[in-house]
Amino acid sequence: MKKILLILSILAITNFAYAQKIPTSVSSATTPTNTSSALSQSKEVQSQIKDLLVENEEFGAMAIGHLKSDPEAKSSLSKIYSENKSSVSGIMKSVMNDPKLSSKVMDWVNNNPKVLNKAMNLLGM
Repeated sequence: MKKILLILSILAITNFAYAQKIPTSVSSATTPTNTSSALSQSKEVQSQIKDLLVENEEFGAMAIGHLKSDPEAKSSLSKIYSENKSSVSGIMKSVMNDPKLSSKVMDWVNNNPKVLNKAMNLLGM
């Protein structure tokens, strides 16, 4: 009987000890990268990023560079290049008007932490 009481006591103490541990997933959920990713999901921030891609030549050039490396977007991008040879902002306006290319660019921004942080810094967030 004493052995059973001892075993149950040890189990109770270990259960209390494990209940006090903070899971690592909770602490990693509040990292700056995850918070900026969550910020980027709002519609307002998405539209600000789209405007930034059109207005900021350097940021737009980065997006065009990404689209050039995507085989699916090359043909659409070449058509846009032939229509808008003037500037990066003109090309980016056409890219943002094309739903397929626009979604590719926004996916690239949202899934690339460095690019997303740069966009947030340029937006002042």
